[in-house]
Amino acid sequence: MKPKMILKLAVDIGMTAALLLLMAYELIGQAAHEWIGIGMSALFIIHHILNGSWIRNILKGRYHPVRMMQAGLVFLILCTMVGLMISGTILSRHALSFLPIKGGRSFARNLHMVSAYWGVC
Repeated sequence: MKPKMILKLAVDIGMTAALLLLMAYELIGQAAHEWIGIGMSALFIIHHILNGSWIRNILKGRYHPVRMMQAGLVFLILCTMVGLMISGTILSRHALSFLPIKGGRSFARNLHMVSAYWGVC
């Protein structure tokens, strides 16, 4: 197997493990949830960098129903992940407490919950 494919596989396995840990919020606690969430965000960004060819080719070729559905689902997952990253940054009390973010916690909490539940769906 090529080194890039091994890296892609490792990133995907890491994201899967992080997702499972993040869903166990009551078991791991708030501080660990924040740090694992930051790790998940970093892995998400790396995942998109490694799969840049898919993104570059999104507008090329013919769109049959399966490809349209796949692209739509990828867009929805992207929206949920961006919502989780933004709201998680605003809600952070431990890992990102040094950021000068004031207010917006109620909106961020709602966005975080809605994004998390839609992400599970």
